[in-house]
Amino acid sequence: MTVSVADSDTAYQCTCPSRKFPCKHALGLLLLWAAGSIAETDVLPERVEVWAESRRDRAEKSAARSAAKAEKVAADPEGAAKRAAQRAERIGNGLADLDRWLTDQIAAGISDSATLSYSAVDPVAKRLVDAQAPGVAGRVRTLASARSSSGDAWPDAVLAEFARLHLLCQAWTRLAELPPAMQDTVRRRIGISVDADAVRRDGERVADRWHVLGSRDRAADKLTERRIWLRGAESGRTAMLLAFGAMQQAPALALPVGAVYQAEMVFHSEVLPLRAQMETGEIATMGASPAGATLQAAADAFADALAADPWQDGWPVVVADAVPDRDGELADAEGRRVPLICEDAALWRLLAVSGGHPVTVFGEYTDAGLQPLTVWAAEAAVAL
Repeated sequence: MTVSVADSDTAYQCTCPSRKFPCKHALGLLLLWAAGSIAETDVLPERVEVWAESRRDRAEKSAARSAAKAEKVAADPEGAAKRAAQRAERIGNGLADLDRWLTDQIAAGISDSATLSYSAVDPVAKRLVDAQAPGVAGRVRTLASARSSSGDAWPDAVLAEFARLHLLCQAWTRLAELPPAMQDTVRRRIGISVDADAVRRDGERVADRWHVLGSRDRAADKLTERRIWLRGAESGRTAMLLAFGAMQQAPALALPVGAVYQAEMVFHSEVLPLRAQMETGEIATMGASPAGATLQAAADAFADALAADPWQDGWPVVVADAVPDRDGELADAEGRRVPLICEDAALWRLLAVSGGHPVTVFGEYTDAGLQPLTVWAAEAAVAL
């Protein structure tokens, strides 16, 4: 068995059959490297050179494909504009159908459990996929889980999502009247992808020491979606990196929680400039516990985010001096409490790290509670 790990982005190659990412052999190699047990050398083994060369080739081919695509668009601007207009028409028709479906559900009532079952909403979502609006299709599919997982509060949860979907439909019909940043936000919520080269060319650049606060993987429509949150030491900006992998495969982008990267981020244009791309980054050190705030400050930050972007599902926050309890709640130094939205294994891990003492917790603040992702104890980060 052989294993190799790149220290630039922790991508790895291992001959073991494990489908976990990273596998235990890559983790072991990373631990040895972090402990300083691996000697520096200028001469790499042949297999590592071959692997590194193949990664460079793939990166160059990907860049070449992007350049060719950009040249094709530049060479035929009329064709590109025609294709964009055709897609906009398909999206408009799909959203108009969705708006009528929402109106019909309200008129008929939503008390029947069959109304929002998966078999009822999935055909609606599929029609939106056909209309090239995958982002809206994903939100429609959450209606079934919103009803089944919200307990007695399911009418509020379902109607709130109905309102967000209706607002998105209306925003598309008035897209030209919106400010440029809000137009970009609506397009992203619809599911229109952004060209990475365009972001690299036009996006806001922020160089800083970026502390990796947390990471989360989840299945997303035949893909594995990974979100990584970082915070700049000097700028105070929070950045979210987004990466995708094939179903049941981990995305290539992996940053160790707690690490600090000296890097430049390029932010996407949105009303909430959170999503970013990392440019020229390298790990600097492992960071101490980040500065945190109170639960009231976290709630205020989420409220501000919702006011700017009503389709925002959560907001990244760091809560200081927080104490979890067995009832699944988190209390801060001011005595305020919030429900924890996590699986039992994560809750017990959080309780074990805390041991009843105040800790620093990073997570996403949502309207249902806090989704904890990382806890710091004795200056060490523990992913939940």
